[in-house]
Amino acid sequence: MPAHLPVDLGVESPAADRRRPSARTLRRRARTRTMAFGAVMAMAVVALPAPRVTAQRPVELTEAQRREILDDTLERAPRAPASPDDPFNVVHQHELERDEAALERLNAARFLEAANVQAFNASLAQNKSQRVFEEETRRRAEAQKELERERKRLSDLTVRAFVSGGTVGVEEYRAYVSGDTTDIEGGRQLMFSQVLDRQQTVTDQAERALAKARASYDQAKSVLTLTTAFATDRQQNAVRMGLVAQTAADRHEKAIVEVAAAKDRLRAAGRRGVGLVPESIALIGIPRLNAEDLAGWFRRQPYRPRTSTPVEDFARWFIEEGQAEGIRGDVAFAQAVLETGGFANDDTVYANNFSGIGHCDTCASGWRFPSPQMGVRAQIQLLKSYALASPRYVYPKVDARLRGPAGCCPTWGDLTTVWATAPDYGPKVMMIYTDIVAYALARRAAGQGLDDPRPPIPMG
Repeated sequence: MPAHLPVDLGVESPAADRRRPSARTLRRRARTRTMAFGAVMAMAVVALPAPRVTAQRPVELTEAQRREILDDTLERAPRAPASPDDPFNVVHQHELERDEAALERLNAARFLEAANVQAFNASLAQNKSQRVFEEETRRRAEAQKELERERKRLSDLTVRAFVSGGTVGVEEYRAYVSGDTTDIEGGRQLMFSQVLDRQQTVTDQAERALAKARASYDQAKSVLTLTTAFATDRQQNAVRMGLVAQTAADRHEKAIVEVAAAKDRLRAAGRRGVGLVPESIALIGIPRLNAEDLAGWFRRQPYRPRTSTPVEDFARWFIEEGQAEGIRGDVAFAQAVLETGGFANDDTVYANNFSGIGHCDTCASGWRFPSPQMGVRAQIQLLKSYALASPRYVYPKVDARLRGPAGCCPTWGDLTTVWATAPDYGPKVMMIYTDIVAYALARRAAGQGLDDPRPPIPMG
């Protein structure tokens, strides 16, 4: 396990290490809440605690809205320098790609299943319309034959009447027209006109039946044409969805392999020496370490926190809140350790303030926040206001006064003499964070922490 960097930086907290800024510095920081508060306190000639401001009423954002804000924030990050914690980020990026590929694979499988169901149902409809078409074809043929028979009978009767002189016997008529109810016993002769009218009626009925059969046939043929075309289209769509599903499955399997390879490289990095994380890394970014790394490192240090809140909760909040807003919550944890002397100062105990917010060289105390988690959130939100000129927040601001010198500090090194007056503020934060990185790399080299849970990224 690599030796950790010393964390005893010779100060209790930056609050004890701040110096009165020059007039030029005050002008440069006119927009900061810290200097404005200090100026008011100097004019009052008394040191009074800042008034407590009620948090904004929560407004619940949708998953898509949170993702849109996060993506917008991350896109505005400055170019990142090479850093010893890069292997963590590589793993995280591959894990994100794997998770996205898994979701794509799942969706593709669902679309394929739906496409197969559509193709199956379309095939059933085609088969049914085929059977109907065949039945209507048979009926049309029968109607055609029936009409031909009746027309032949009509023709035969006409010829017979001409030969017989206009009369026909009942029995002979019945041979032509079945179902006649003429009194056979009476032997009554029917006039030819009656026979002809009856046969004409039967022939007309046969013609109407054929017309109806032809209409049904045409309709069945049209339905068959449509269902066949639809079934063909759905079959082709199912084939396309099958290819999409296979491509998605291949991409997911490849992403799984890439995650494993990235983790192997991370293990190897843990067996090498660890250089200092540069101050020029951005405030903006997804945390690279996880809560177990932060809490495990802290437990190994000689700090004596004065809060009843477990450090595991602090670690989890810094990661969750940082990831939600797109701010490096893992580095912010190191900043909080520096600011509070390991969560041991009065601000930690009485104000849930872990980063000197509201402090100045002449201020008696910093601002108070309603809970430890809200204190962490306030720190993340204030860091975001330092990083971006026009920040957008996932959560309502804990305190309406959380406005930094907008966009003044894209990197952690830029916080030096701005967040705190100490000329080595940025290096001190980076020394602590580098030591946490060394601890986390040692964990990975030992095969630990590779599958530690991370907060989910909102889905767009």
